[in-house]
Amino acid sequence: GTGLASYVWEADGSAQGFIQMLRRPGRQEADLLFLAPTADAQSASATAWTKLVGYCIQDAGQHEIRRLFASLPTDSAAIDLLAALGFAIYSNEDVLVLRRPPRSAASFQPSGLRPRRAEDVWWLRRLYGIYTPMPVQHSEGLSDGAGSTALSLAWWELADQQGYVLEEGGDITGGVQLVSGRGGHWLLLHGDPGNGPLMTTLVREGLSVVAGKRRPVYCAVRDYQGGLRATLNDAGFELLDRRARLVKHLAMRVKVAEPVTVPGMVAERHG
Repeated sequence: GTGLASYVWEADGSAQGFIQMLRRPGRQEADLLFLAPTADAQSASATAWTKLVGYCIQDAGQHEIRRLFASLPTDSAAIDLLAALGFAIYSNEDVLVLRRPPRSAASFQPSGLRPRRAEDVWWLRRLYGIYTPMPVQHSEGLSDGAGSTALSLAWWELADQQGYVLEEGGDITGGVQLVSGRGGHWLLLHGDPGNGPLMTTLVREGLSVVAGKRRPVYCAVRDYQGGLRATLNDAGFELLDRRARLVKHLAMRVKVAEPVTVPGMVAERHG
């Protein structure tokens, strides 16, 4: 199906664990979200994780989901549990936080910066393809032509979000999205992470959107986006957590033609 699914594992007449899986609209992908109990060395906890995640894998396959994603702290014992179920780390990232957004919006807005339109997605996909390593693109399913009109993490489009792009000479050179929720705001940046002036412009614009608000702003920097970290530090962001992104590729059912034996048909051999 679509949307959020919740599963409870019961044993001995009581609930032993709980997990949620969110399907990404328009894509054959889903994210594993909340899971309890916390994974540790105790056999009961490991059993709960194995049962719950295993059922999600089975259910996802029945609904033609091709990829399951998870995000965990890099020191979490759950990484080994997921690895045993076929998940693999495809990227590590630092999550940075700006605990208090600026009080006022930036007074200077660069020329070429405008609200994002639907047709800009093609350009943002192009930027993703240029600055994202191919193994990561493969893991996120954006190297196989699937969802050509969507961005990675497009399920966030369901949330309260604002997007802007920087247009120069008819080309889109960068983009920024600010996704807002009850716990804070998430900053998403598109473009060359090593281009300091570009990233500074995009970060400044993103923070202008939430100027004067009290909730914190978060931004993830993957290991291959090293140049972006300095830009965020200059803007007041500090390290909050280090996380691993994992994916499990699921087998897909395919229809194949079966050979048919025709009575009286004999293969000829020459020579």
